Amino acid sequence: MRKGGAEHNSLPAVILAAGQGSRLRKNHRGVPKPLIKILGLSLLERTILACRAAGATEFYVVVGYEKEKVAAHAKTIGRRYRIPIHIVENPDWEEGNGVSALAAAAHLNGHEVFLLTMCDHLFDPDIPELLLHAGAHTDTCLLAVDRRIDRVFDLDDATKVQIDGREITAIGKDLPSYNGIDTGIFLCRPSIFDALSRAREHGDGSLSDGVRELISRGGIQAIEIGERFWIDVDTPESLAYARRLLLARLAKPRGDGIISRRINRPISRRISSLLALTPLTPNAISVLSFLLCLLGAWLFASGDYLRTGAAGLLVQLASIVDGCDGEIARLKFQATRFGAWFDTILDRYADAVIVGGITYGYWRTHPDVLAWPAGLLAIVGFILYSYTKKEFQVRYGHELNEYRLYQRIPASRDVRLFLIFLGALVGQPFAAMVLAGLLAHAAVWLGFADVYRRTRETAAGSPR
Repeated sequence: MRKGGAEHNSLPAVILAAGQGSRLRKNHRGVPKPLIKILGLSLLERTILACRAAGATEFYVVVGYEKEKVAAHAKTIGRRYRIPIHIVENPDWEEGNGVSALAAAAHLNGHEVFLLTMCDHLFDPDIPELLLHAGAHTDTCLLAVDRRIDRVFDLDDATKVQIDGREITAIGKDLPSYNGIDTGIFLCRPSIFDALSRAREHGDGSLSDGVRELISRGGIQAIEIGERFWIDVDTPESLAYARRLLLARLAKPRGDGIISRRINRPISRRISSLLALTPLTPNAISVLSFLLCLLGAWLFASGDYLRTGAAGLLVQLASIVDGCDGEIARLKFQATRFGAWFDTILDRYADAVIVGGITYGYWRTHPDVLAWPAGLLAIVGFILYSYTKKEFQVRYGHELNEYRLYQRIPASRDVRLFLIFLGALVGQPFAAMVLAGLLAHAAVWLGFADVYRRTRETAAGSPR
């Protein structure tokens, strides 16, 4: 596999899950810390899946406290996701997390680099990817460091670091002067084990003690994580805060329309927080959204005012639920290209049946032959809007949303369905559908005009 410009036959990840975690266990009826769940996944499961998303191919889970339960859970994760997970027992886990890391040394012979982190640290997979990229240009160990000191949830308990550029000059929880926070995410080389052994000989068993040994010989550097997400979950309060952060990160600033941002997403996040506790997959949720649209289309086709109002509510609910499939995919590391493609296909079919139901219902009460061309105009606009965006991105390599004229017309799917919802509430779904269709056509052609103008300007400025 290829990561960060370097070739690796395999990339191991060592996950430390040997500690007692007493502050968190007391509020979870004695459940071992690695098994405590947040939004449907255990802490250990989230850590393993984040490392896998970053490129890790095999996992070494170090167990100690309640090792049988933690090991059994780790093996279950391995079977569920079909990934190789090896159990490393540390009988001396009470000496510190550095000793737990040292227990994995005998299992990593032949590996020049590996990821190392704790099972109670939640993080964006971009962080280990960042370490891997930087690791291709150095032969030292690397520690991901967060400069956003004011955003750390429990600063008193955090491990502080003093850095000068990429050089780490000091580390510890009680540093009097520091300018960064240790995230507990490492890209390590075998030199870490020698440093941990030396620290243990001095009676020091923590990872920080091993890092201090590396600092003394210039064997570790800091990599700043920028705005990337991570949190250390040690207490019930930090667990609740982590849950809020995970849900808050579900929004798509560049992909959400105005209705999604202001109305749909705040509701869908709450729904997703419940769906995350179920076995429902993102694809199943996509189907659920489609079925709501089918039911709404059937009610629209009746032409009855009360049924039309109910249809509008169903369509808006479908629009909200349509955001949940992506949210669950991101929350539970289930995002796939197939799932995104499947969702897009179902959305286009849903648009077609909604337009068909509204047009037929209008034609039943207003038998005018022009109803059908108007419906055709609407569905062509809906499909063309989506197709144009995706085709533009394929051809040009960036988003059509970057063009101002295109942005001025609110015609994204969330806006179209919301207009239909409002129209249904006042008994005018057909008029709302036609308006949505016209907006879609206007956005397409204004976007085309903007691209054409810029293309001409670029051509005029090019040397002949």
